[in-house]
Amino acid sequence: MKNRFKLNLLITKSLLLIVIIAMFTGCSSDDSENNESDYTGEIDTSTYLLVIDQTGQGADLINHDGDEIFSWDFDASIGNDASLLDDGSMIVCLKADDATITFGGYGGVFQKINADQTIDWEVSYSTTEQTAHHDVEYLSNGNIIFPVWEAVSDATVMGFSGSQDIYPEAIIEMNPLTEEIVWEWHVTDHLIQDYDSTKLNYGTVQDNPNKVDINYNSAQENGDIMHINGITVDEDNDIIYLTINNYSEIWVLDHSTTTTEAATNTGGNYNLGGDLIYRFGNPLAYDNIGDVTINDVHYPNLLDTGNMLVFSNNIYDEQSAVFEYQLNPPYQLVSGQDNEPEIVWSFTDSELYSSGLGGAVRTPNGNTLIAEGRDGTVWEVSDSGEVLWKYAEYDTIWRVYSIPVDDDALSSLGIN
Repeated sequence: MKNRFKLNLLITKSLLLIVIIAMFTGCSSDDSENNESDYTGEIDTSTYLLVIDQTGQGADLINHDGDEIFSWDFDASIGNDASLLDDGSMIVCLKADDATITFGGYGGVFQKINADQTIDWEVSYSTTEQTAHHDVEYLSNGNIIFPVWEAVSDATVMGFSGSQDIYPEAIIEMNPLTEEIVWEWHVTDHLIQDYDSTKLNYGTVQDNPNKVDINYNSAQENGDIMHINGITVDEDNDIIYLTINNYSEIWVLDHSTTTTEAATNTGGNYNLGGDLIYRFGNPLAYDNIGDVTINDVHYPNLLDTGNMLVFSNNIYDEQSAVFEYQLNPPYQLVSGQDNEPEIVWSFTDSELYSSGLGGAVRTPNGNTLIAEGRDGTVWEVSDSGEVLWKYAEYDTIWRVYSIPVDDDALSSLGIN
């Protein structure tokens, strides 16, 4: 954890200007009652809101009046994400009854629930050594891809400076019909450390920006040193984006590799194998230069424009923010060079704070929906930063998604 304390100090310094700008463009004084709107902007009534309810263990499709259009009740506790597919079916992460790795956001079970609420398939990925967690993407080929914690009881062989068991991350792609693992990536194949010169992965962290410093957060007592909480796959470019909460970064992987290549540093479209092809948000995590713009992070939401919205949980004095980054693949990481993307839009508010959970999506008219996870509040803000609407009828929410009222999925559910 040699740089984690620096992060909290530099958040104040390097983000203060960003936060001040964001507060001028995105701050409001909302004195109205919850679920009422006194604002002059345009709420996007062309969409419903899919709210993933952490407390009620389900998902609700609501309108801006708070009316329930449709509701899903899952047969097990939710393991965070649920997403609606075009045919009205839903992919959901659930908690495994027998999970032994049970950090916040653990899951271990995935279900595809048909539009008629029958179960199409169910698969499990939970053992004493590995547990799926937080998020899942349903790919166009029918596979699912998700993050996994992997137990490591003796990390000193990797040059880890602590003595505790650790749970580094992996990414698994599975065919849910056959339960065949068709692609995998393990961060343990891509580590660097400057602590123990007797280990093969010893080197200068700054000179290896494509590798992960295993000791960046080594003081994390529970061993959950990285904590992926979101995954997004750009299938057009065959790229994976991951939000790494305890490194306050977004990591970017080349998904064009084979599994064999993903365990090395060669192969794939970038010829970097499974090394990181890009990373941003916290250059301190690899001893690099550039502004720190994230302190804890959720949901790497890739927009149709190619930009990305992310939810930063604690940017300044217990205040959250949403940032939109302008991304420009193909990517390159250069040691000693500012590799950070440009922030082209941001929003914060003195009342916006969620120590965990959270996310943001863009509506068709350009508004942004924000899930203030711990507080259970949904915000809708305009492009100019005006707060248009707030809804606070939930205790805790994972994310909120924008669903057009004429979406084909709603027809399959019998709504349209």
